[in-house]
Amino acid sequence: MGTTRTRLPGITFRDAAPTDADAVMRLLADVNPDDPNAFEEVRPNLSLPQEGPLSHFRALMVVAESDEGETLGVLLGGAPLWLFDHPGIDVPLAHLLAERIAIITAVAVDPDQRGRGIGAELIRHSVRRFTRAGYGLLTLNCFPKLESYYQGLGFSIMNDLNVALGPLNAVGHRWGDTRVAARLLDRYTTFVDVPGLPSPVVSGVLPNTRMARGAYFDGEQFCA
Repeated sequence: MGTTRTRLPGITFRDAAPTDADAVMRLLADVNPDDPNAFEEVRPNLSLPQEGPLSHFRALMVVAESDEGETLGVLLGGAPLWLFDHPGIDVPLAHLLAERIAIITAVAVDPDQRGRGIGAELIRHSVRRFTRAGYGLLTLNCFPKLESYYQGLGFSIMNDLNVALGPLNAVGHRWGDTRVAARLLDRYTTFVDVPGLPSPVVSGVLPNTRMARGAYFDGEQFCA
């Protein structure tokens, strides 16, 4: 994808290239100052070829750039790795879900450029990209102080991410010190409140996976 103009004066978005590696890593180091190497695995990913359906196949790596060529921000997203580690999801199913469920893993903005709306505009850009690529759900880990921020960007905040795999079957995932922000991206995917669960169930993300009407969770299994 080529350069994309934004609503922000003098700022464009483009897919990350190998030459962006040093600038991107500097921005990411500021996201987690206690562990500046937390995103070190990103560096080799920046050398991947640019190809669809996202920027680098199933990964999205976008930089915000000034008209002078200065890197002001970066957004990284792609397949949720927990799908491949979950005991209730086999590998073929994980690959299918990874084509429908995405996660934003990092949004970083130069400290001198914060407050201009660059981070929010990067997230809106990612929503459009994931939607066009056929995804049904976009997620991210959310700390309490940012919950209202992400709600303003159209995300719902919940304790767990529960995903229906059939009418009376769902898997759940919880992050340790964060909640999950989730946004629906198409008309097939919905949130369904299920009695017995504190967080809604993502229903219909794959064909024939809608949660049964009237389903409830008795503490051990789903019933109808």
